[in-house]
Amino acid sequence: MSDITRVLDRGYTMLWREGRIEDALGGLEDDFEWVVPDHLEGAVRRGADSVIEFFREWTEPWKDLDLDWEIEAAGPDKALAIIDMHGRGRVSGVPAEVRFFQLWTFRDGRAVRMEMFSDLEEARRAAGLA
Repeated sequence: MSDITRVLDRGYTMLWREGRIEDALGGLEDDFEWVVPDHLEGAVRRGADSVIEFFREWTEPWKDLDLDWEIEAAGPDKALAIIDMHGRGRVSGVPAEVRFFQLWTFRDGRAVRMEMFSDLEEARRAAGLA
């Protein structure tokens, strides 16, 4: 496991298994970009506070939310996370499953960008894996 994949795995564990949102995301720099194309409130969030706010807004409608992930190294400064999310709507109670992909870019050992994809092949191409 590379240093980047180890860092990401630990971050996902802190977020999803330990509920430590601020610890996992609070160290992001002000110039960090969290890119979610086609999001209603804009595609790019910058810095830790904005990413934490996005994360809370994104997870709030869910109940019994759980994630499984795999992280694949994509060169010395990138990694692709393949994520399967399972939960139920907080209001509706309807079960749902979502699969998405996060391409992380690092520079000098720190995360500088995360771009979300809904299509695996598109994510793999962007990561240089296809």
